[in-house]
Amino acid sequence: MRKLILTLAIVALAFTLVPSRASATGLWFDPLEQLYDVGDTLTIDLYADIDEADAIFGFGFDLSFDGGASYISGPGDSGSYLTFTGFAHNSAHFQYDLIFPPLWDDGDTIAGEVPWGNDDVWGTDILLGTFYFDAPSSGPLGVENIYLSPAAGDYGMFGEEGLLGAIALMPNNPTASATPIPEPATVFLLGSAALIGFVGSRRRFRKR
Repeated sequence: MRKLILTLAIVALAFTLVPSRASATGLWFDPLEQLYDVGDTLTIDLYADIDEADAIFGFGFDLSFDGGASYISGPGDSGSYLTFTGFAHNSAHFQYDLIFPPLWDDGDTIAGEVPWGNDDVWGTDILLGTFYFDAPSSGPLGVENIYLSPAAGDYGMFGEEGLLGAIALMPNNPTASATPIPEPATVFLLGSAALIGFVGSRRRFRKR
């Protein structure tokens, strides 16, 4: 009987110590990786799991193409390859008034607030909004990295950005990447190398 009680106690303790996705606050992009071509428009959704204790009345973030070394000032700013064209909040939970934007928005439009009188938002798989990017219409393409965080000076009790509730919270810095579709010549070379390898392996197999 003692062994059974001890086993049950250990199992209960393990469940309380191991954080589950449903009970932890965090942010992530979807998709994490995607391919793009010349002239494409790309979209990346921003999701959050928000613990009930961290329920939010708004959010605000800054976008960086270089891992936080610098941040964009607003739509029209570019990284090495992609241009940020806008952010659309999830209107099912949040609003963004162009005339009276949220006080914590610094002009980049990556923000939203719960309408006055509505309950604070929490739960799993909460879509905060969608980022839009344009690929160049010509010229070389390359890997573009997307990074999200408040810039220095924008995070805290008065410059607040992050997930905003009883406190300003930035639980993690989500990242995503966009990779150009390989050029036909590259695809041909890779396919040729794979075919040559396949033929060589069949010849060795026949000799055996």
